[in-house]
Amino acid sequence: MGFNSFRSCRRRVPLVCISAALLMSLAGGANAADITQIVHARKAHFKTLGRNDKFLRDEMHRSHPDWHWIGVYAKQIAALSNALPTWFPAGSGKGHGVATQASREIWEKPTAFARAAQRMKISADNLTRDAAKHDLNALAFNARKLGQSCDSCHRVFRTRSSWW
Repeated sequence: MGFNSFRSCRRRVPLVCISAALLMSLAGGANAADITQIVHARKAHFKTLGRNDKFLRDEMHRSHPDWHWIGVYAKQIAALSNALPTWFPAGSGKGHGVATQASREIWEKPTAFARAAQRMKISADNLTRDAAKHDLNALAFNARKLGQSCDSCHRVFRTRSSWW
């Protein structure tokens, strides 16, 4: 497989993953689905989000970035960011026999969690805007802001332990 076919395959993977992730998020809340399925879907969403972030950053660092793919990755990140608050329905935390790093703070402090998710959404929407403008400097700035919003949320709403 040559380099060009690898790039082509690499670009199709996020499209498939994002479609699957969004379909899983529409499956319903804790009452409609098993807690195990919710946690596994949540993990898949975050993996897809991380993968798209990596692909976006890789494309930004190329000598000749492909703005089409930067736009695709930015839109996928924005779509996932918009859906993020729905990935944590009540009752989908620890204690159900499923490993999750979601902190109980998510459900104990829903307003703070909603603010953190909103900061991520704003950063992701800014990425989409910058990609449409083909503004690499603004894109790099907002990619850093997105990373900071992820880090600040993880410090409060993510635990190191998967089971307790």
